[in-house]
Amino acid sequence: MLDYTDQLRDHFFNPRNAGVLEAANAVGEAGSLAEGNAIRLMLRIDAATRIIEAARFQAFGGPAIAACSVLTELVEGRTVNAALRLTGADIDAALGGLGERRHCADLGQQALQAALAQFLGVDPPAPKPVVPAAEVKILAPKHESRPKVAREVPLSPAEEAEVIASVIEAVRPNLRADGGDVTLLCVEGSIVRVHLTGNCSGCQLAALTLGGLQKRLADALGRPIRVVPGAAAPLVRIAGVGR
Repeated sequence: MLDYTDQLRDHFFNPRNAGVLEAANAVGEAGSLAEGNAIRLMLRIDAATRIIEAARFQAFGGPAIAACSVLTELVEGRTVNAALRLTGADIDAALGGLGERRHCADLGQQALQAALAQFLGVDPPAPKPVVPAAEVKILAPKHESRPKVAREVPLSPAEEAEVIASVIEAVRPNLRADGGDVTLLCVEGSIVRVHLTGNCSGCQLAALTLGGLQKRLADALGRPIRVVPGAAAPLVRIAGVGR
């Protein structure tokens, strides 16, 4: 969660309008538990004015929770026609950007469209394709990060070991505050392997956690770096240093 916006973190850790809405007269669902993001949106709409008086949600998956939280704030007080014009891009913008989890904003829109269709007594629009489950589960960044400024004189392996350890120690307090942690496993060329534990190990935000760490390491080392997760027990080893 290193690179997530303040808005997204706020809605994730302090979700608005979570829970079941009594007397809801419009309910929409999107996503699936199998893919790690499931949404159920409940609305209470005044039949005469067609104004959305209340909105509540139930969701599975960190980014989905944040998307639903901000979605309920966006739709409460709006008319049905105004809510129909709300897009996934609007939800994404309200969170300051979901990054690789942008599809969760589209799932929020799909749930909203389904709920409004139920209220209007029409068929909901066909859902847009979302990121396949196989891609959602990939935790490692697909590409290495390049430094803002490359070092003219490369660091020695021992110096790199100290820099890497320092960067990881600097980010650990934030991860621990979220109930997770990260430990260095080894460094092999441009690959830095780390071990995620606690909430970080299964967090839907793990890819961006690793991506943020990757960017920091690349800038600190002054060379391209790719961070990948490892399942082995933590055992620090820097390639070329010791045996």
